Amino acid sequence: MNHLCKIGLLIFTIFLWGGCLGSSSLTPPSWFATTPKDDSLFVGFGNAKTLDAAKANALSDIITQINVSVQSQFSLNTQRQNSNIEYHSSNDVWLDSSNIEIGSVQYTKNEFKNNLYYVQAQIPKTALIKQFQTKFNNLYNMLNASKIGQCQALSAKEFALLSQNIENLQLYALYLETLNQSTKDLSKFENLLAQNSPLPQAKLLINSNDTSSVIKEMIKNDMIKEYGHFYAIDANAKNTLKNDVIISTNGKEVRIEVTLTILDCKNNPSFSTRVTHTHSASKQYDALRFASQRVSVQLYKQIQEWIER
Repeated sequence: MNHLCKIGLLIFTIFLWGGCLGSSSLTPPSWFATTPKDDSLFVGFGNAKTLDAAKANALSDIITQINVSVQSQFSLNTQRQNSNIEYHSSNDVWLDSSNIEIGSVQYTKNEFKNNLYYVQAQIPKTALIKQFQTKFNNLYNMLNASKIGQCQALSAKEFALLSQNIENLQLYALYLETLNQSTKDLSKFENLLAQNSPLPQAKLLINSNDTSSVIKEMIKNDMIKEYGHFYAIDANAKNTLKNDVIISTNGKEVRIEVTLTILDCKNNPSFSTRVTHTHSASKQYDALRFASQRVSVQLYKQIQEWIER
């Protein structure tokens, strides 16, 4: 019995020491997760089974630190300027690795231990400031060069350009503010966007060679449905969607041709296109209805392509 007790005690002792040794061997390097006291740097740490993955995790650690600061700044700005940036959600204010130039990342320490790679990365704050200032200034100067806002009533193309870029400008401004840097005032762009939101306005003008009020109403409704993706239709708007419609019939065949000209607040054309569609049906009205729908869809596609150019 004493012999069995001694064997049990020996086994217990082996397991105890083995567990202690195992725990000790999993200890990371002494420098790992110990942030140097240097306010001029962002420092991050990462570990993984491969060196590249460990580096990626270290960079991710830095980005997380920046994002925490930016989220805090976003909350303060939302309280101060809610009318201008309320259309952002907090999830939009999020930096990722694509915003960081890889050349600015320095991997200052790495060690292989416990079958893992341990990495320390750092980014000088001056490098981030330079990156964000360059991106901010490029976007700001591009909007200025586009002469957007010569008409307070924006076109659909101008609205899309401003919407996309003002969000990026506001984000870079937040990044820079987090790094204690000031930026150019965005209020003129923010106010212009607010005045034209949720969509720029335009009045609808239709000139047709067909005097039938029923057909005119049908074409008008089809156009409003498609133009409504880009403009809020308003009879008092400064922009004009001018449609010259030619309808020709040959028995049960109907052909509709529409020349669209978008005029700005000064009555200058900002976009023009021509679309046609021919359709046959057992009833002429059905052919007209289908052709009207098709030319309206074509007009939608033409405007979308214009905006994206």
